[in-house]
Amino acid sequence: MKVLHVITDTNIGGAGRYLLYLLPQPAFRDLDVAVACPDGELASRLEKAGIRRVSISGRDISFSPKLAAELVALMGREKPDLVHTHGSLSGRIAARLRRIPVVYTKHGLVRMSGQTGLPPTGPLARFVNKNAAKLLADRVIAVSEAVRKELEESGIPPSMITVIPNGIELRLYKPGARKSSEQQPAGPDKAGICSPIIGTLCRLSPEKGLDTLIDAAKLVITSCPSARFVIAGTGILEKELQKKILDLRLEPYVRMIGFVDDVPGFLGGLDVFVLPSNSEAIGLAVIEAMASGLPVVATRVGGVPEAVIDGITGLLVPPGQPKALAQAISRLIVDPDLAESMGAAGRKRAETMFDAEAAAERTVAVYTEVLISARSAAG
Repeated sequence: MKVLHVITDTNIGGAGRYLLYLLPQPAFRDLDVAVACPDGELASRLEKAGIRRVSISGRDISFSPKLAAELVALMGREKPDLVHTHGSLSGRIAARLRRIPVVYTKHGLVRMSGQTGLPPTGPLARFVNKNAAKLLADRVIAVSEAVRKELEESGIPPSMITVIPNGIELRLYKPGARKSSEQQPAGPDKAGICSPIIGTLCRLSPEKGLDTLIDAAKLVITSCPSARFVIAGTGILEKELQKKILDLRLEPYVRMIGFVDDVPGFLGGLDVFVLPSNSEAIGLAVIEAMASGLPVVATRVGGVPEAVIDGITGLLVPPGQPKALAQAISRLIVDPDLAESMGAAGRKRAETMFDAEAAAERTVAVYTEVLISARSAAG
């Protein structure tokens, strides 16, 4: 089976990490796999992992007529049996023009916390979505039940949707003593108190709720001056968030460290992981944090409660509420036994539910089902 993945991300976000975990798994070893993506950090990581990469234009855009035409030509040369797209409308259109079966992974949610309905809404929109989905894909993989629900509400037929939670390479994440890392202070402070390190790893964009985290940090530091916060990631809000940290005079306590290449190493330097999102399909970083044995504080949005069990593997709070977020973080700081037990429970849950090898096997099974169906329909 020859499979072409299409993704236009240049940096490594959730969809990119999804591919980097998925494609090296044993289930893919007997497949002829290539990834079409633009030059950038993701392209470099794919090539470093030994995954064949085909360079395309269309950096960080889902659709353009030029990119669609480019992909039609590429698929004519590559002749894949199946195309698997990740947010690329151009890729789905090109595959259909080549009459190639299409699988599409839906990595995110459209709806933000507190919103009702989907943009656009109504019977006509559902009719259009239903027929567009059938026209442009054979199967949609949802990374969580929350994504499946939203897809169905938008008009996508349930028969087209398969839920396969994000999988990670569990062996890379080793729970245990906090490692030395650049985000840590060099040992105890002058009073002999070790600083608890609270961190997050995400795209710096509005739906991630990082303004709420910074406001919460201000509250936590008032009661726990030794606490330190680390924000890892890049994105459009970088300057705005830096200004907020300066305006609140938090620069000694809150650091922004940009892109992190070594995710296991970063997580190994934390005591608590926080994801304050306003919208989240499931939160790959949350799963990685759980695999690292970290207690998680996260918002009760989207598919996050499918990963984080409130009171067992972490604490869930409403989105957009700094006080609630600060209280949850402080609770874990002052109760290290609770934090440790939640971290251990999180690791067990990650092992049970979010293993990349199992996710890869289920993904390849979808490919097989789609190809059998396509061949049967063709006679």
